[in-house]
Parts: sequence; structure tokens; C-alpha cells
Amino acid sequence: MGATENLSRRHFIQGLGLVSAGAVATGLMGCSSGAPAGDKAAASDAAWDKETDILVVGSGYAGLCAAIEAAQAGAEVVLLEKNTVYGGNSILCAGNAQFGGGNVVQKAAGIEDTPQRFYDDIFAYGKHRAVPELLQTFIDHANECVDWLQDDLGVVFKEKVTQNEGHDVPCSLTPDKSDAYPGSGGISYWYVMYERASDLGVEMLLEHQATSFIQQEDGTVIGLEVEAEGATKRFKARQAVIMGSGGWKSNEAMRLNYDPRLDADLSAGGLPYVQTTGELTNAAVNIGAGTRDMSYVCEFRFKWGTRFYQVWDPVDIENPPSTGVGMSINDFSNVMLVKADGTRFVDENAALVYPQEPFYESYLNQAAPRAVWALVDAAGAEALKWDVEKLKSPAEDKAPYLNPDYVAVADDLDALAKRIGVPADALKAQVERYNGFASAGTDDEFGKEGMTAPLATAPFCAVKMQFFAHDQMGGLVANTKAQVCKRSEHAGPDPVKLDDQEIIPHLYAAGECVGGYVGCDRGHGKISMYMVYGRIAGQNAAAETPVA
Repeated sequence: MGATENLSRRHFIQGLGLVSAGAVATGLMGCSSGAPAGDKAAASDAAWDKETDILVVGSGYAGLCAAIEAAQAGAEVVLLEKNTVYGGNSILCAGNAQFGGGNVVQKAAGIEDTPQRFYDDIFAYGKHRAVPELLQTFIDHANECVDWLQDDLGVVFKEKVTQNEGHDVPCSLTPDKSDAYPGSGGISYWYVMYERASDLGVEMLLEHQATSFIQQEDGTVIGLEVEAEGATKRFKARQAVIMGSGGWKSNEAMRLNYDPRLDADLSAGGLPYVQTTGELTNAAVNIGAGTRDMSYVCEFRFKWGTRFYQVWDPVDIENPPSTGVGMSINDFSNVMLVKADGTRFVDENAALVYPQEPFYESYLNQAAPRAVWALVDAAGAEALKWDVEKLKSPAEDKAPYLNPDYVAVADDLDALAKRIGVPADALKAQVERYNGFASAGTDDEFGKEGMTAPLATAPFCAVKMQFFAHDQMGGLVANTKAQVCKRSEHAGPDPVKLDDQEIIPHLYAAGECVGGYVGCDRGHGKISMYMVYGRIAGQNAAAETPVA
């Protein structure tokens, strides 16, 4: 597809075919336009296929916010999206955003909050691994971002402000329904941003994958090599390149490089609609960018009985995606979890209390082949409000999108064991032990509390867990202006304050491709940080002195 016109409000995206990421990088990618690494001047002197003031990579929250701010400042902006559909993971997310500190929505709900409380709770929840300067800058700009979303872009927030994990007061804002946008989730924020960027004349190009940076001899980034229409093209950015290109959680090779447990057993949030493969992160590293907390690869989620994290059908910017997939388990009192050998491996209640870190670890540390099956009897299925008929006739193409290999129903444990592929003798022995614990009211294996009933009444049901890489933690080093910093600045013997570190000129980054916003864990709603830093990147990039 060539230079596309801005999509109309009723544009329908055809198909789900994703653009190949090429040879997805597992290490470092080529640093410029095919010229030798030291021949940057020659590379930059070659002809350009397209020129603009600012190139933005990625059409999620960070990219759109950056594009809006840069365009409002008078810059000509071209936005590149590698996918066949705009929005990235932003258009798929639930939409609850942490905006604390005493914003107008909190005040209207009668909630008292302070910026210091907001800072302290995020810092503590991330195990004190957030970069203080980055976190404080977000806090300083959070309230004005709420005003911008509400007063400028037209987001209508729900009156009820929710309280999520890690926070002492409610500070999670969610869009309410409005005629201005579809749904009441992440797509709502994204939609009004998309419309504003379109109104400002931002040129948005689908199926344009940025693969490497083009630099002047002094290291200033002046453009990108872009794969589009089966060819490699050269796009010049007179003022800056802004990365809003997302994370790398669906790149198995990169995950394995930092944690050998994160193998093909993991799916990733966003698939099959969005691939977060990190090729531009690798390209930035290859021209000297620093990285932070890469071994804290991601935060996890899981679903039961399905391979999907969410379903988007049809794929249309007017249609909110659904996370209502799989079988819900909101109480593990009458649920027994077994691994591939038919035995228990954890206190089942560990899978309920977010962020479920003990459960994550117990799963990831299993010997291969890893598997988790949740077993209930007829009474347990009824307590969970499971539709057993749907379990008997699973279908991936209709709600709740169950995979036939991920569900089983049987009248006895021998048949159930055969259907889920675990040893029958081991499973029956485990159920007998579990039932003994339930009768005694004491779990001598894992200390589970609340075991109120044995698994005794046919039919017996089982659903398999699908584990997902969900939200990226590590990424590039960027300062409080969203400028990408050189890795040499934190490899020497003496520490250098973040905003004093040497930067890669004219290269900015915001969103999931940046590390250090929250540390090694996050509560719900990190999308607020992507919005704030996207705006910061756009404002500062637009103030850059153009290159010749």
C-alpha cells in the first residue's frame, strides 16, 4: 500500500494478514541504509523517497500523542504503522488508566489524592526499580493530560474512579460511553487521538515497517529505512524520529535471550492482530542506544480454555475488541490445578490474587512439557456458572472461543485423564488426596484455604491454561524529554544523572519501547504513562532545529 489517505470514520479494515517482520531480530540489526557502519555520511547523502519534519513509528497511544503534539506545534508529520490495521495494542486494551495525584475526575468523585501519594505507590509497587526522574516527570504532567483528554479530545470519563492494586486511593480512570467514539475501553482514548491526528493532517501509512535508522556522520538521526510495497525505501526526518513502536513480548527469540523459561508455551497479548517483535528497539541498540531492565521481560496474564487473550471481530476501528474469552474462574475453592503429570503443583488460590507472582513462578518453573489444567466436578462447574454444553462443543470462532484441545468433559476420571493427556493413575490418586484434604479442611500439600467440597460428582470438567506475555517492563533508556540516551553513558565507572546523559541526537522514544517507567512490575493502567511521554516526545521533537 502506498501513501494512504487518512482513514474515514467508517473505514473497515479488510482481513487479518499481518505484514512479516522480515527476519525478526534476536540480537542487533543493521544500523543504517546498507552502508558500512562508519560510512554514515555516504548513507545520508543518498536520495530520499519521502521527506518530512518528523517521522513517528507506531500508531498506538504513544505514537498518536506524539504526532498530535508535533503537528499542533506546526511540524509536518508522517506516521508509519507496520501492521495492516492502526492502533497497536492500544486499540485492544481494556482502557483503565492510572491518573492519580488529585485530577479533576478524582475531585468530582470526592476523592482526595496528592502527587506524592501517587508517586510513592507506583514506586513501591515496582519494587523501587522505576527511574525516579521518569516517574516524577510523569506525575508532574499527569493532571494536565487528564484535562487534555477530557477538555480537548472529548473523552468522557466514568464518574466512578476505581482502585486497583498497589494504590491506597482510587485513581484508575475509564472512558464512559459517548457518541464521539466506540465502546468504553482502550479504543475510546485511541479513537479520539486518531481523529485529532487526522484532522491535523498527520499522514498515516499502513504496512510501512521501519527497519533501521539513517544517521549523519555526527550521529544525528535523520531518517529511516522502511520496508513497504516489497521494496526498501528511505524516509527523511528533518527534525526527529519518534519511536512509539511498542515492545518485544511476541518475539520468542528475544524473550529467551533474557529469560530461558519464556519459550513457545507463551502467547502474547495482542496476537493475532498485533505483533510486538522489537525490531526497531534492536535497531536503536545497534546505533548505540542504552537499555534498562531487559531481564524483567514482561508481566503475565492467563486465560482458561482458549488460546486467545482477546477477540476483535470484525477488525474495525468502530468495533471495540472483547476480552470476554475463555472460561472464567473467579473462585478457586472447588478447583484443583494439575500439571502435565496429573499432580498438583501450587495452592490454587495463588492464581486468583493479582499479581499472582507465586503462581507465575510455579508455572514457569515446571519441567517440560509445561501444562496447567483446572479441574472441577459438576458442583464446581455450577458454582462457577460454567456452561457445560459449551465445553462439550468447543468452537474457536464464537464466544467464548474455546479451543477443542483446551477443554474436556467426561463422566469419570479415567476418561478425563485420557482426554487431557495426563496419566490416569496419577490423576485419580491426586483427586483422592485432594478430596481427603477437602473433607478434613486442611491441605497438607500446599496449605490451600477454603477447600469446602471434594471433586466427586460427574461430569468432570477440565480447562487448560494459556499463559500470555502481557506488558513489557524493560526497554530503551530515555530521559525526561523522551530523548534516547546512549548506552556508553551508563557503562563507565561514574554515574551520570539521567538528564545529563549523552543522547542520540534527534531520536525520541515513548511508550512500551522505553524501560524504567515503573520498575519491574506495574499495576493496571500504565497506558497513562505512554500518553504523557508521547506528548512530551512530540513537543520536544517539534522544537528541534531542522537538519539540512
